[in-house]
Amino acid sequence: MTQPKLDLLSVLVVEDSGFIRSVLTATLRAIGIGHAHAVASGADAIRWLEERRAALPPGAAPVDLILSDLVMPEVNGLMLLRWIRYSPKSPDKFLPVLMLSGAADRQYVEQARDLGATDFIAKPFSAHTIASRLLFAIARPRRFVLAKGYFGPDRRRADKPVAMDCRTTMPSEILVVHSASKARGIDRFPVIYFDLPNRLGAKAGLTPREPVPTLPPEVLAAAEEEIMNRAGDYAVWIGAEVDEMGRRVDRLPRDPEAVPGLLAHINRSAHEMRGQGGIFGYPLITLIAKSLYEATRGGQTVTANEHLLFKAHVDAIRAVMSGRVSGDGGATGKQLLASLDVAKRKYAKAAEAGGG
Repeated sequence: MTQPKLDLLSVLVVEDSGFIRSVLTATLRAIGIGHAHAVASGADAIRWLEERRAALPPGAAPVDLILSDLVMPEVNGLMLLRWIRYSPKSPDKFLPVLMLSGAADRQYVEQARDLGATDFIAKPFSAHTIASRLLFAIARPRRFVLAKGYFGPDRRRADKPVAMDCRTTMPSEILVVHSASKARGIDRFPVIYFDLPNRLGAKAGLTPREPVPTLPPEVLAAAEEEIMNRAGDYAVWIGAEVDEMGRRVDRLPRDPEAVPGLLAHINRSAHEMRGQGGIFGYPLITLIAKSLYEATRGGQTVTANEHLLFKAHVDAIRAVMSGRVSGDGGATGKQLLASLDVAKRKYAKAAEAGGG
């Protein structure tokens, strides 16, 4: 099997967490990507792409692939994806975009798919997952489809026959565009298929008939080790994050006017923790942060019982990190989760009874 020439490829990482941004770029370099660029927001990505396009010869791609977080303040991953696929200023509307998020809920996956995402990677991620999704996007790009309300990769993963009486579009209504096509009369067709040459596959030295390549085990092992070597940095990072989260939770009952903004910050921090704990061997953080993320979604006011529930979550995260409770935590992990479940039942019942 031909080994892909990943050193010839470039990837733009879009991630608002500086720590995870550095982990992702290091992982990409460890699996062999030659040029791993990084920006901190969707807005920064748009500026980077526009500036890059202006500096390159006409027709040159500013980057080969984008790996973008989904939930970010202001310009999030979905807004960036919409700009890439639909904006007249987009440097390449066919650019492969892999969405990355701890919020792997069905609604987010469907939104990303409906805006033309190439693929969706859920946090916590591994070097193997990132490598396999990248290689599949490079070796097996799906044809692009332009139809009413949609432009992006064909959402059908398999080319299965469709019974004629089930079709909503007849074959005669579909125009297939190849690179050499002049595509005259394109406006007369409700559906356009873009069957274009696989530019990335050719750049990486792959041929269409080859199976999707895999990386040597030693390369993947080195990339996984690169991630795990940052576990100590993660413990320091999350310690500072949970302290800041705790201060915001403490402010909730004292500053009613600031509650919506404080809850939004707490929710976003919980979302980040939800997607990161499992990467570095702390799956309990993922479970606790997911619970806090769900408890703080869309809130505008906070009852006394909700405040106590939020504090219980913060205390549980602190307990995991102060005790370095890795894996499932054994008896200690079970006790922590059981205590959190007791708090959730207690405060939920009190709220239903009108307490707080």
